[in-house]
Amino acid sequence: MKAHDYYPGVKKWKWYPEDLAGMLGLPHVGNIFYVDPANGNDTSNSGTSQNDALATIFAAEAKLTDYNHDVVILVPGANGASQESVAITWDKNYAHLIGNAAPTWYGPRARMDFITDSTDPCMTISGSGCRFLNVKIETTQANNDVLVNMTGDRNYFNNVHFQGQANSESGDDATSRSLVLTGSHENRFDNCTFGNDTVQMSTTNTRLELAGASKNFFDGCTFIMNADNTGATHVKSTGVGGCEGFNRFNDCLFMTKWTNLGNQILGNFDLSAQTSSAWIAMTGNNMSIGADDWEAAASNILYFDAQVGYGNAAFIGLALNQT
Repeated sequence: MKAHDYYPGVKKWKWYPEDLAGMLGLPHVGNIFYVDPANGNDTSNSGTSQNDALATIFAAEAKLTDYNHDVVILVPGANGASQESVAITWDKNYAHLIGNAAPTWYGPRARMDFITDSTDPCMTISGSGCRFLNVKIETTQANNDVLVNMTGDRNYFNNVHFQGQANSESGDDATSRSLVLTGSHENRFDNCTFGNDTVQMSTTNTRLELAGASKNFFDGCTFIMNADNTGATHVKSTGVGGCEGFNRFNDCLFMTKWTNLGNQILGNFDLSAQTSSAWIAMTGNNMSIGADDWEAAASNILYFDAQVGYGNAAFIGLALNQT
């Protein structure tokens, strides 16, 4: 039986996006566009329904209206990820991307894959106030050095996997990044994953670059890599003010795999270039696996929670740096 057999009005009248807003976790939405990598078509379809879906995020983003609270729904396709052949600039404010998939922390099945070599960055997020939920952004191409560069502010990411550097050439490129925050402030990342544990990081590259970034919050995130160079890091601040004001990492895991446990990276963070006043607050229970230290050389800006049982009651409740 169908719902309209019981409620004839459901069949008679059109349902508008705002009628479905609560199902998307938003109190209000504008237009809704669907992307189905298996069955969609960018040329002949409008994207306004599942049966008339587009094939790529690139085509869907072009249909969004600035400040209209539009939503793109990415449907997992039978043939895998959406095949993005050109770079995407997500420049609409209050425009959202939601994967119609289980909210897994690693490798959500709603995926977008940048398939063309030498796309750098693959995706630029210059819009502000946007939500990205339950999606994987990936590339396995050789010269796609930066997966995502974000210049917008106050964006929200939940269960998003940033899988850049998934090619041996990008793993061996010192400029490769999974995410760069370029003058990007007040963003929140919940249960997100950065990197992968298959392709080796073979030089002094990093997963996350802070390039003039402040008041960003990483909560329950996982930073993961397979390294064969001790200078690789998970987080790097570039320039004298790469890390502005303060940024926060709460209950995050920094995990580095080394073949046969043969070595460890020198530090999870590289904050050595930072000279202006800044703080990184490491709150909750952050964990490091496979690194000699949090930093190879203490920067005096990385602060941790003092825990009960450290042997000195005077430390309880105080933020401690490595010096």
